[in-house]
Amino acid sequence: MTPQPRLIGKPIIRILCQKTNTLVGYLYQWNNGDVQPAWLNEAMAEVRYEPMADAA
Repeated sequence: MTPQPRLIGKPIIRILCQKTNTLVGYLYQWNNGDVQPAWLNEAMAEVRYEPMADAA
């Protein structure tokens, strides 16, 4: 974590369930370079990541 405050975050990656291929969250990148998952429900261990550009 960096000493700069997190002011602006944008979703950069979709988090999908490995088994069902359903959307379970997004990975956000903050203005200070930090990344953080935002889960739609509960956090999951068996996931795969899909860049936002590939999702369109």
